[in-house]
Amino acid sequence: MAATTVAEPVAGRQRVKILLVDDRPANLMALETILEDLDEDLIKANSGRDALRQVLLNDFAVILLDVKMPDMDGFETAALIRARERSRHTPIVFVTAYHDDDHAFGGYNAGAVDFLYKPINPEVLRSKVSVFVELRRKNEELIRNSRIHEERNAELERAILERQRAEEEVRRLNCELEQRVHERTRELVQANDELRAFGYAASHDLREPLRTVMSYTQLLQKRYGDVMDAPAKEFMTYVVDAVHRMDLLLNDLLAYSQQLALKEGSRTPVDTEGVLAGVLLNLDSSIRDTGTTITSDSLPCVLSDFLQLSQVFQNLIGNSIKYRSQDNPRIHVSAEEQDDHWLFSVQDNGMGIDPRYHEQIFGIFKRLHGREYPGTGIGLALCKRIVERQGGRIWVESEAGWGSTFKFTLPK
Repeated sequence: MAATTVAEPVAGRQRVKILLVDDRPANLMALETILEDLDEDLIKANSGRDALRQVLLNDFAVILLDVKMPDMDGFETAALIRARERSRHTPIVFVTAYHDDDHAFGGYNAGAVDFLYKPINPEVLRSKVSVFVELRRKNEELIRNSRIHEERNAELERAILERQRAEEEVRRLNCELEQRVHERTRELVQANDELRAFGYAASHDLREPLRTVMSYTQLLQKRYGDVMDAPAKEFMTYVVDAVHRMDLLLNDLLAYSQQLALKEGSRTPVDTEGVLAGVLLNLDSSIRDTGTTITSDSLPCVLSDFLQLSQVFQNLIGNSIKYRSQDNPRIHVSAEEQDDHWLFSVQDNGMGIDPRYHEQIFGIFKRLHGREYPGTGIGLALCKRIVERQGGRIWVESEAGWGSTFKFTLPK
């Protein structure tokens, strides 16, 4: 006979009850011996009536019920156990020496969940009883969890009431906040209008004295250039260059301030091939002087603003020419239709841009090359402003020494 492994008691585990019913003491002792390793409470009854009394007093994980007993057999006992509400679902396993189908059908009709046939196999008995014991524990755990959930639901209801009170307070505070935001927004709008007016006035009104400086500087060069020594001529050249740079800066600042002043307007159909043609005409001199080759794919008609889109193309292509490759500079313009927008690309084989500066170059007055290359640092900021106002975005993909691809999107 195989050795029996004794189950170790689990600390803190509540023992469940198992009812053993047989009119023969020897059979009860045999069942008890087989099941004692489970370390559960084994309660014995020597008749059907005794079993009913035990069921009235206790709740059982499983009942092992002998079929053949005097006075009241197992089937009658099972029927009475099933008739009681509290024990209606207690598992009943019949223990019998009969293997015929009629006997089995009678047992199942009486409420049996299983049969064990004599002589009983101890391992089979322990395995089956262990299943019902585990089911009992799971059921008790579900009951405990249900009680915990009920307690938590009560806590949740209290929390909901507290939250409702808090929400009422939040609504009150939100009303005050909305009022403050409205007042602050009005102040910001006023400040923004004043800032736009200042930018426009600064860039526009400063050009008049700048023209005066330019005129008199040129007059000095014309009248007294012959009598100036080399240092004086060099100083005069610095003045003229600074005036030109200031004029260019004011022009770009005026363009940017005008973008700030513009209100959102309706977009109209714009032929981007016409936009590109106009830009290339404006840049014709630079294109010829630098020997730059510019190509393009077929470009779509988009909803935009002709003049603003021209500014974007002119700045991007102008930058590609400015920071061109010294060997066969090339620029390619393309467009790709995507789900809800058009993706435009201006690709060159120029100097490229270190990735750490990809975000910085779109800031106003941000330049990477100082005075080595002409410019004001407003062009890309202006492009970003125009594209974002039209619901798109703009970025650059580039590495130093490997050219750049500026990309921007426009909604369909």
